[in-house]
Amino acid sequence: MSEVRQRWRIVFARGEEARYLSHLDAVKAWERAFRRGDIPIATSEGFSPRPRLVFAAPLSLGMLADHELADLYLAEKLTAFDLRARLDQAMPPGYEVVDLYDVWSGAPALAPRLVAADYRMTLLNVEPGRLVDAAERLMAAARLPRERLKETRTVKYDLRPLLLAIRVGPPDALPEAEPKAARDAEPDAGSHAAPDADAASAVGLWVRLRHSQDLGSGRPDEVVAALAEEMGLQLVGQSELGENAGANSAGASRPSASPPSASPHGATPAAAFAPAVEVVHPVRERLWLDDELDVATRLDSPPARPV
Repeated sequence: MSEVRQRWRIVFARGEEARYLSHLDAVKAWERAFRRGDIPIATSEGFSPRPRLVFAAPLSLGMLADHELADLYLAEKLTAFDLRARLDQAMPPGYEVVDLYDVWSGAPALAPRLVAADYRMTLLNVEPGRLVDAAERLMAAARLPRERLKETRTVKYDLRPLLLAIRVGPPDALPEAEPKAARDAEPDAGSHAAPDADAASAVGLWVRLRHSQDLGSGRPDEVVAALAEEMGLQLVGQSELGENAGANSAGASRPSASPPSASPHGATPAAAFAPAVEVVHPVRERLWLDDELDVATRLDSPPARPV
């Protein structure tokens, strides 16, 4: 074990080149980058010392990110300018350093301080008005009992305390790598301009979810599944959110003890031939720490209406 002389909090983004890296592969890529950049990272105790790099929360496969957090412990002190220069030269493809903060080495661990996460994504084959109505019903509900399949067992949970806010708005611009249905919706196949939401049935969705190691954490695929059911629509079987979103997929979130043909809150079922909802371009927009966001206040406040 090497002595910790300095602790840096790295704010970073994850782009297209790294979106399908698993968390373990990402950690290994970062460790290789530190060796290439000659960064004096401290190591842990034990027979197999590991570099002391701690990510706040893993990212799902397929998830992009704008404002992720990681704590890096150094065995030698570096200035912010020096560390930034070394990181910029050595970062793995698809990762970008957004900011750096010098943190007291004895400060509380990073992961337990997470309280919430913001996500944005584009939903295809959805009418904006119906999505707004469905979001309002979710936010107005006292409880949202659901079931989550975990390997061979079913876990019952309430989604509502994990759902802090929803907004509905214009979709993000869709890159060329998105599914053909999304690309065909663009006014010019050679441009990256955002499609017309009504003509393309593409709608932007933003959600803020509770994140807690003790009380549970919300997942964006759970919210999308609940919204689809409120609208009486099916989901495409494999979501880009990194979870199986289809009604018959392992690990999918589903309503607890409610008939499959109707929403638990009175939504009218869609016709059988209605297109399935598809999620594209999901982004974890920001992670929030306990001194940045008062989750307790948000949970006690009236439900936020979509805009």
